[in-house]
Amino acid sequence: MKTSPSARRHYALVACLIGLSTTLSSTEATAQVQLWGGRPELSVWFERETSADKSLVTNSVTLMPSLSYKNGAVNRVELLINTERDTASSTGADTYSNLHGLAIRARKDVALADHLGLYFRGLLGLSQSDSSRFWYGYSDAALSVEYGFFDFMLGVRIQRALDETTDQAFNKLRLGPGFNIADKHRIEINWVRSWQAEATP
Repeated sequence: MKTSPSARRHYALVACLIGLSTTLSSTEATAQVQLWGGRPELSVWFERETSADKSLVTNSVTLMPSLSYKNGAVNRVELLINTERDTASSTGADTYSNLHGLAIRARKDVALADHLGLYFRGLLGLSQSDSSRFWYGYSDAALSVEYGFFDFMLGVRIQRALDETTDQAFNKLRLGPGFNIADKHRIEINWVRSWQAEATP
């Protein structure tokens, strides 16, 4: 019996979540581990992005192993392993495409008050589908309010292709909550509105 592509994606997501829960369950045993001077962490990030004209909706899941540096010039270095599904409806009928990506991202935190802070991030990544493959980068900044294990952010992102790809220039508004688990792992849920920008010639 053949397994449909959608079923295979479902099974893959279930396997990822099982692996994630297994890793999170070992938090206490690995709480003091240091790697290259940083504390290893693992996050999972769910995002739903809608274009300004609502013709394109993207749902994505990203696993983010990272190293956290409390007092470093950079506070976190992350590896992003991403899969996403795009639904385009501009032609009157929905069309679907799947993309997969790998990226590295650095983050700097700036404390403003007891529960209020800013962060700045920069990313370099590679994304590909069955029909395209391109390098891209982005810089973003966000205001974050944190209480205990819960935080909420509002931010902006400027994203551009780094090769000859012409349709991957976006400006984005982002918001959503985050949940810290045992001060070592994290779950993020983001909603994004994106606007196509003119690519720099």
